[in-house]
Amino acid sequence: MNIPIIYKRFFFFCGLLFALLPGIHAQNKVEQDASGKPMVLYFRFDKAVVDKEYMDNARTLRHLDEVLSDRNLTGRIDSINILSFASPDGNRKYNERLAWQRSTTVKGYLVWKYPHLDQYRIHPRPQGENWQEFRRLIAGDENIPNRNEVLQIIDRNPDSDRCKALLRKLDGGRPYRYIQERILRYLRNASVCTVWIRQDSLPGLPEPVAPNAECLNKPCELPHPQAKDVQEQAVRNGHTIKDVQATEKRPLFALKTNLLFDAALMPNVEIEIPFGTRWSLNAEYMFPWWLFEGDEYALQILMGGLEGRYWLGSKENRMNREVLTGHFLGLYAGGGKYDLQWKENGYQGEFFIAAGISYGWATRIAHNLHLELNIGIGVLRTDYRHYHARDNYQTLLWQENGQYTWFGPTKAKISLVWLLNRKVKTGKGGGR
Repeated sequence: MNIPIIYKRFFFFCGLLFALLPGIHAQNKVEQDASGKPMVLYFRFDKAVVDKEYMDNARTLRHLDEVLSDRNLTGRIDSINILSFASPDGNRKYNERLAWQRSTTVKGYLVWKYPHLDQYRIHPRPQGENWQEFRRLIAGDENIPNRNEVLQIIDRNPDSDRCKALLRKLDGGRPYRYIQERILRYLRNASVCTVWIRQDSLPGLPEPVAPNAECLNKPCELPHPQAKDVQEQAVRNGHTIKDVQATEKRPLFALKTNLLFDAALMPNVEIEIPFGTRWSLNAEYMFPWWLFEGDEYALQILMGGLEGRYWLGSKENRMNREVLTGHFLGLYAGGGKYDLQWKENGYQGEFFIAAGISYGWATRIAHNLHLELNIGIGVLRTDYRHYHARDNYQTLLWQENGQYTWFGPTKAKISLVWLLNRKVKTGKGGGR
């Protein structure tokens, strides 16, 4: 039987449509899972590790994978903000550092797991202790012993340390033990908030696992009071919160001084410029030019040098670390001239050179302030002139010329580092 050509085409297109339907359905399901609502990852006590086995993290990671593995969807991402929290338990300063570690850990996980993501569109936003959510959960749990007294302590004591101390003492610690067992684990989390370029085409995600978690249903709303202040300030300045979150600070360069030289009355200055997360270039200049006790003593040195540095650690570690912190190896070279005199004896050198390899370590000690330790081993070579001072140190009698070579430690530093940052826009408003 001969089938007309028009029917053949009809059957062909029907077959093609049925073949494509599963793929279209799968794509629609992923888009239904992709939302501006936060996807919440929970952390164990005192930990900053993404643990798939903890609480509902497996489901959250599965949704993240469905969204972020699709390059078509990730191409529509404007930014990803990671709002991280610690429970109001223990030392406040430590909890702030822990919240920061949780933000950078989640960013490191996303960069490692999905290398096609633009890392500069992923912004850690540590929020510290989540007192607002802490109070909301307590108010919603009628089984907490002395609940009214607990709420009164929270409302009447803005000092978090005093509030924690009073909560531990209340009724012999019975309410606080209940809070530790039932409440605090929901406050150790990081919310992955995705801002989409075309949000209207993306329906909602399933709710995150948390008791009465309707507060997390708003797209990337900042739940911490301090973050809310930032949002209100941005509105007063004529910006939206998206404008604020599309900007991050990166070190432009760092200014330094070697405290060992400063203690020896040898003024010095250094500047270090980072290149990415692995490399930096350090330049130094030392310029003591002193005469003491009527020219009886001289300390006159003009010296400059350059050092290239390679910062150590795995790719994930460098992504999680603040720039210009951690361990590094370096190659350095420098030179200058000097006049060193101790009473009648002195040495002058019109030029000396030092070069070698170095090892160092740097850490953050305050906002925009680092401490750096550095030691170098190499070779120092100089041509010198030896002299004796006469006529009340006004006349120099040349004794001999010579050369001197030294192999061993040629550098030792304990440096105070001040970072100068620049704001970089990473959102739609402008390129990087």
